[in-house]
Amino acid sequence: MTTAAEDTKIYFATGQGGESVWPYHVPVGGRTLAHHDTGMVRRNYNEHVLIYTLSGTGHVDIGETRHAAGAESLAWIDTARAYAHGAAAQAPWRYVWLSIRGHGVDALFERLGFAQNPVASDLSHLAGSFEQILRELSAEAEGESATINAAVSQILAQLFERRSNAAGVAKDAPMAALRAHLRRDLQRAWRIPDMAQITGLSHSQLFRRFRDEAGVSPIVWLRRERMAVAAYLLRSTDERVAQIAARCGYPDPFHFSRDFKLEQGCAPRNYRAQFRA
Repeated sequence: MTTAAEDTKIYFATGQGGESVWPYHVPVGGRTLAHHDTGMVRRNYNEHVLIYTLSGTGHVDIGETRHAAGAESLAWIDTARAYAHGAAAQAPWRYVWLSIRGHGVDALFERLGFAQNPVASDLSHLAGSFEQILRELSAEAEGESATINAAVSQILAQLFERRSNAAGVAKDAPMAALRAHLRRDLQRAWRIPDMAQITGLSHSQLFRRFRDEAGVSPIVWLRRERMAVAAYLLRSTDERVAQIAARCGYPDPFHFSRDFKLEQGCAPRNYRAQFRA
């Protein structure tokens, strides 16, 4: 299925067709021509998105750091985290993009340092792989065909080769381990002493090293992670807001609604209603 807006064309996969024998799934992809005056994209989808720049320049914001995405560059964004991207002021930003799921994607994203440095440059040889996947999707493929999996594998292999020994790779294993602990148990009432115990660091060392990697404090990062998961649950389930709040570590729905509005700009019920509309 294809939907078109003024400067965007989106291709949706027709479905997974039961249990897949392939490791990767591409549920949606598209082509976009973004203009500076259209603002920044900040929506949370709880998915990994690859953006390949064809022409112009875009900006990708992670934390308080802005990264430029020029022609023939690839940006890898985990949309479950706080981010923003949009066109630079000089000229329109033309790009193709894919949403990907699959075994090992989260681990590869962390290992290659895209959580901190989301843009890899000089990747002209990947344009053909993106075009191949979009052709499959536009022909209403299931999003998990052998052709799509081969193309996704090629993209990820090239990124691994480019970034595995690069300076952008995350080297702070204790911080990566801590983030994994937090993600696995969002319901827990996490405190700084708990986090410090996991990492074996003092409180001040924990704050400094976490901020160096993630761009924000551990508490802010945890709140954003919880709100991204909450947004996903509001979109994809019929659970009551109080249930979702509890699953995300908020026994008090009022505090949950306050933090959700801070991150998403509206109350949980309004967010669900807007998405479904």
